[in-house]
Amino acid sequence: MNIQSPPSVLDEAPSAHVKTAKRGRTLSLVPQLLPANRQTEAYSRSFHSTLFLFETLLSYGQTEDPRVVLQALNGYINARQQAEGIELFEGVLAKYRGNLSSDGVALYLSGLAILRATHADRIPLLKRIGWVTDSFALLDQAFELASDDNPIVHWAAGMIYSQVPPFFFKKTQAYKHLHWLVDRPETEPVYGFYREVFHALAKLYRSDGNSTEAQKFFKKSGYEAYQPKALLMGWFTNGPQGTAMTPEPVLEEVVRGRVFALFGFGFSDIYFVLSDNGRELIAIDAGTTAPSLKAAHEFLLEHYPGLPQVSTVIVTHSHWDHIGGIEYFKKLNPDIAIYGRDNFRPVVDRVLREHSYTFFRGNDFDHEAVENYAPTEPVSQKTEILIGDSRIVLIPVTGGETEDALLIHFPALDTVFVGDIVMPWYGEPWVNEGFIDDALATIEAVLACDARHVLHGHHPLTMMFGTDNLKAFRRHYSWLVETTKDHAAHGFSTKDIIRLNLVPPDLVGQPALYLPYSASRDSIIARTVSKMAGIWREDRTGQSPGGLDVITSAEHGRMLEIYLGLSSSQVAGVLKRMLAHGDNELALQFAVAAEQRYGAKTDLISLKEEAADRLRSTAQYLDPFKFTAYSEIINRPQQPMPGNTSNRKRA
Repeated sequence: MNIQSPPSVLDEAPSAHVKTAKRGRTLSLVPQLLPANRQTEAYSRSFHSTLFLFETLLSYGQTEDPRVVLQALNGYINARQQAEGIELFEGVLAKYRGNLSSDGVALYLSGLAILRATHADRIPLLKRIGWVTDSFALLDQAFELASDDNPIVHWAAGMIYSQVPPFFFKKTQAYKHLHWLVDRPETEPVYGFYREVFHALAKLYRSDGNSTEAQKFFKKSGYEAYQPKALLMGWFTNGPQGTAMTPEPVLEEVVRGRVFALFGFGFSDIYFVLSDNGRELIAIDAGTTAPSLKAAHEFLLEHYPGLPQVSTVIVTHSHWDHIGGIEYFKKLNPDIAIYGRDNFRPVVDRVLREHSYTFFRGNDFDHEAVENYAPTEPVSQKTEILIGDSRIVLIPVTGGETEDALLIHFPALDTVFVGDIVMPWYGEPWVNEGFIDDALATIEAVLACDARHVLHGHHPLTMMFGTDNLKAFRRHYSWLVETTKDHAAHGFSTKDIIRLNLVPPDLVGQPALYLPYSASRDSIIARTVSKMAGIWREDRTGQSPGGLDVITSAEHGRMLEIYLGLSSSQVAGVLKRMLAHGDNELALQFAVAAEQRYGAKTDLISLKEEAADRLRSTAQYLDPFKFTAYSEIINRPQQPMPGNTSNRKRA
C-alpha cells in the first residue's frame, strides 16, 4: 500500500464549520466532536501534546491518511484514553461517513475496533464478552468495505484476534490475517509497520508450542532480546549500532538508473547520483560512520554492480550524521573531491562533544574523522559545477538547522537535495543552534529550484516535505513562530505554550500538512522561546519558573521515602496508578527516582520500562531523538528487523 500525501479537502480559508477558541493570546482550532473542556486543565485528563493535536484535526473528518489515524490510535492507547478515542472515532463515522471513501470508512472502523479491544479490560466483566463481540462486528463491516489490497483491516484483525482469550476461537483467523500481511510486504504503509505482525505471529506460534516458527518470527520482529510493553514500535532502530530511521536496509531508485536513496544505514540517508555520461558516481553526504557508509555503498553495488567509482562527495551540511563516514570515501578514492560550505567549522565544533547517550551515533562513531573534516572544494557562493557532464547548481543557504547548509540542484534530473533545512528540531536538541527566522528564506530557495524530487537528509522528511507541502507549510510555520514569540514576550514558558495545543485554523483543510505540522510544532515552539529566554524562564502563573532550583531525581527519591514514607512496593503501586491514568512522563521520572533510592527492584524496573516504552512508542515516526533518549534511559535498544529487505522500490 503506497501511501501518498493526501490532497487538501479545503483549499484556503476554513469554512464556517471550523471551530476556534481563544488559546492563550490567540485564536486556535479546537476539536469539533469532543466537549470543549476535554483539552483543558479543568478536565482530569493526562496531557499528551501530539495526541491532542491529532484529536483536534481528526474531529473534522478531513483525512483518510492511515499514518495520521494510526498515530492518533497509538496515542490514545499509550495514554490509556481509549474512551476519548472511541468517542471521537464514533463521532467521525457518524458525522462524516458520507464524505469518506469506502477504504476511509474501513480505516476508522478498524481503528475503532482496536480502541474498543484495548479498552475491554475496563469494561465490567458481565458486559465484556458482548463488548468484544461488538468489536468483532466492526471488523466485519470494515472488511466488507475495504479494497482487496487494504492492509489496515488485516492488521487490525490480526492484532485483535491474536490477543483475545481462546474461548473466542479466533486463533485461526489471527494466523490467516497476519500471514496475509507477511505474504504481501508491498502493502506495508510505512517501513516497520509489520514489525508488530511478526511479533504477533511469534507469540501465536509460541503458544502453540512451535518453537521453530516462534523463534523465526521473533528474529524477524527484532524482539528476540526484549519485547516492548507497547503496541506500536516499528519505525526507528537504535543501540550499539546507532540510530536509524528505518528498521531495515532500504534502497529506492528515485530516478530510474540515476538517483539512488539508501535508508537504514545510520542516522541520516545516503544518496548516490550517476552522472550524465555514466562514468562518475556522485555521493550526497557521507553518513554517520565509515562502517555504515560502507554497508550502504556495498548494498547499492550488490543491486547495481555496474556503477562506477565514487568520484565526488557533496555535503549538504556538516552535522556528524552527514560527514561521519567521510574516511570511507577517502580510503576508497584518495583523489575524491569533497564539496561543502566554507563556514563549516562552527557547526563541527558545536556538535563535537561526548554525549551521555550513546545509542544515537553508535559504537563505531569516529570523533576524529568528524573533527578533521574539511571540504577540498569549499563553497561560499552560488556555484555551478560540471561532473561527468552533469550540471549541478550549489546554493549556499542558512538552513533551519545550520548556517552551513548547501542546496544541491540537478536541473536535468528535476532533483534537489536539501539536507536538513526543515529538520523539525531545527538543530540537535541538546545543542544551541537552529535558525528559526532564516528557515522561510531557505524554503523559498528550495521552491525556486522548481524540482519534482525534493530529497531531504532523513526519509521521514522526504515523505512529509515535498514541494507542495513546503509551499503550504510556509504559512503555518510563520503563524506558529509569530504566535510563539508573542506568548514568550508575555511571560509564557515553552511548556505553557505547548500545552495550549496551538493549531492554525486553516490547517484543518490541508490534511497533507497534518504530519509535517505535528512533527515540527513543539520543537519550533521550544527553539523560538530558547532564542528569547535567559538562564531563568518565566511561566504564565509566576509560580513555576524554570532555572531557579536544582531539584533532581535525588530529591524526588527523598520525597518518596523520607517525606511520604513509602516502601518500594508502595511506590510501585503509585507508578501503576500513574500509568493507568496515562501520566507516562510523570511515571518515568518517579520510576527513575525510585530506582535510584530503593535500588534495582524488579517491579520498579518493569514499570520504568513500561513508562519509557509508551513514551517512545508515541514518538514513533515523529521524533527519533525522544525515541532514542527513552531507549537509553531504560537501556533497551530497539533492534533492526534482520533479513527484511523486500522493501526495495524502483522508480
